[in-house]
Amino acid sequence: MKLRRFLVFLMSLTGASAAIGADASPAMAGVENPARARVNYMLNCQGCHGPTGVGMANGTVPNVNGYLARYLHVEGGREYLVQVPGSANAGITPAALAEVLNWMLVTMDATHLPSDFVPYTADEVEALRSRPLREVAATRAALLARLADQL
Repeated sequence: MKLRRFLVFLMSLTGASAAIGADASPAMAGVENPARARVNYMLNCQGCHGPTGVGMANGTVPNVNGYLARYLHVEGGREYLVQVPGSANAGITPAALAEVLNWMLVTMDATHLPSDFVPYTADEVEALRSRPLREVAATRAALLARLADQL
């Protein structure tokens, strides 16, 4: 608990909350507690994706800021966001992962959210985590090819 309060305090000093967007509303779809979701992002995702979601300059970790919700437009993309190793192996509960994914989609890529977006649930995340990806790079390449076909 002290660590979480400290991280929120640090965010206020560094402006990190503004860097990844203000919470869309008090009632974000699938996000019971936006502050908790933001802290879970910081603890479980920011180490690789960075505070603003831009990933790594060398391309080993993809930019999710402005791109994440696009995966929801192609077959297999919704599943991929849970099954990719960073999500599937995150040390948080299925409910917490569902919440942080929903928060990321809204705060980092609301522009591309499908109009019929259905938030992730703990049950969905738990089921998808039980079937991890075997061919991560190939799956991602196939999804990116499907996305390119749509543009």
